[in-house]
Amino acid sequence: MLAEPTTFDPAMVQDGTTIDVLQQIYEGLVQWTPQNTLAPALAKSWTVSPDGKNYTFHLRPNVHFHSGATVTAQDVVFSITRSLDPKLASPVGMTYLGDILGAPDFADGKAKTLAGIKAVGSQTVQITISKPKAYWLNVLTYPTAYVVNPASVAKDPQGNITEKNTDGTGPFQLTSYAHGSSVTLTAFQNYWDGAPHIAGQYRPILTDANARHDLFMSGKLDIVDETEGSLQADEADPQIKPMVKLFPRAATYYIGLGESAFPLFKNKLVRQAFAYATDKKKISSEVFGGQRDVAEDILPEGVPGYDTNFRGIPYDPAKARQLLAQAGYPNGKGFPPVPMSYRESYPDLQKTVDLLRIMYMQNLGVTVEPRQTEWATLLTEEDNSTLPMYHIRWSADYLDPQDYYTILLRTGSPEDHIGYSNPVYDALCDKADVDQNPAERMALYRKAAAMAADEVPLIPLYYQKDVELVNPRLRGLDDGLMGHLPYKHVSFVPAGQ
Repeated sequence: MLAEPTTFDPAMVQDGTTIDVLQQIYEGLVQWTPQNTLAPALAKSWTVSPDGKNYTFHLRPNVHFHSGATVTAQDVVFSITRSLDPKLASPVGMTYLGDILGAPDFADGKAKTLAGIKAVGSQTVQITISKPKAYWLNVLTYPTAYVVNPASVAKDPQGNITEKNTDGTGPFQLTSYAHGSSVTLTAFQNYWDGAPHIAGQYRPILTDANARHDLFMSGKLDIVDETEGSLQADEADPQIKPMVKLFPRAATYYIGLGESAFPLFKNKLVRQAFAYATDKKKISSEVFGGQRDVAEDILPEGVPGYDTNFRGIPYDPAKARQLLAQAGYPNGKGFPPVPMSYRESYPDLQKTVDLLRIMYMQNLGVTVEPRQTEWATLLTEEDNSTLPMYHIRWSADYLDPQDYYTILLRTGSPEDHIGYSNPVYDALCDKADVDQNPAERMALYRKAAAMAADEVPLIPLYYQKDVELVNPRLRGLDDGLMGHLPYKHVSFVPAGQ
C-alpha cells in the first residue's frame, strides 16, 4: 500500500487505495468482471420495471458475514440507508445513492426513513429511483452500496465502522491493522463463491517507492507498483522484464483549477491561458517515456462515449501569453504565486509537477509553489474546496460518462470541488443523465465534453496505465478497467513450473 487506509467504513471511502482493500472485505448486490461488465454478487438476479425506475433484487441464499450471521434483505436496506443517514454524514453517500427515491429529504434530515428502498421478505430487496437513469445499476458497485452487518456496526458507540468491527461478506476478512505499518487479510473459508486459493494477503504500508521496489526484488512482495525511475532498468534486464505488467485504467490525471479557493481562476481567460501553456506531450515523454496517452478529454479510454477524434486545447505558449495579457496579467505581472498540491509517495507526480512549474514560469511568467501533501489530508482539503490548484486523478466509480461530466463538474454535485458552474453545461448533463436513447445520450455528453474543454474548469493531462511488477508464479489475478478485482482466484504455481 502506498498510503495509509483513509477509513475502514465503505460508506465513507473516497480513494482508490482504500477501496482496493475494502473490496476484498465487503460486497454489494452487483460486481464488475474482468470483461468490464456487471455481474451478480450478493444478488443472484434482478429485474427492472418497464419505466426504468423500480429494481427488484433477489439475494443468494446462505450468504454469510465473516462473523457467521446470514445475510438478509434487511441487512441490504440497513447498509444503503446508513450510507445516506445524516448522522453518519458520508461525504459520498448522496453522490452515489442520491437517485434513490426520497434520498435528498432523508439525507437532509427532513424524512425519518428512506422511501425508495424496502425488504420484501428475507431474500428480496426493492429499490425505486426518482427518475429512470441508464447508468444507475452501475452505481451499486461503489462501496456506499456494500452490505455491512448491523450487529457489528452496533458494537461501535457512534455506529461507525473501524478496523475493530469490520464484518463483510467478501472473500477476505480483516485480521489486523497496524497503523502506519500494515494491513493483514485472511481468506474467508465460508465465502459463498468458494474459499480463496491463497491463505490471505499481507499489505505493508510503504510510502517510499525505492523501498517497495527493493522488497519485491528480494522476494518479500508479490505485487508492487513500478515507477518510471526503475522501469527502464527493469525492462532492460531479461530476468525482470517478464515481471513488468501494464494495466490500462479508466482514470484521468488532471490539474484542478480551484475557483472557490483561488478567485483568479473564475476568469475563463486565465484558465484557458494555463491550458494553452501545458505541454502534455512533454509530460508523457519525459515522465513516462511516452507510455501514457495524452488526455484530450476528461473521459478516459474504454468508457462508453469516449471519442478517439476529440481534441481539447492544444499546447500553444504564444496563445497562452496572449490570453493572460487579455486577462490583465501581461507576462504574469501582478499574478500571485499559485500553490499546487499533489499526493506524496508518487515520484512520477513529483516529476510532473516540476515540469508544470517550469512550463508556467516560462510560458506565463507565473510562479507555482509545490505542496506535496499526505493523501488523507489532500482528500480533506479537496472536500473542503480549499485547494487553489492541484494535481490529482479521477478514477471511474463505474463505466459511464455520467461519472465524469455530471459527477465532477455539474453545479451542486458533491464532487464539484473546483467550484465550476455553468447552467448550459448543467442542462446538457441533466438531459443526458435521464435520456433512454443510447445514441442521443452519448451525443449530449459529447456536447458537454466540448464545453468543458473550452471552459477549462480542469486540465486533463494523461490517462492512467498502471505499471506493476508481478511475481511470475502468481496466477489468476482478475483485472479490468476498474483495477485489480478481489483476489479470490489468485494462486501460486509451484516453484520451477
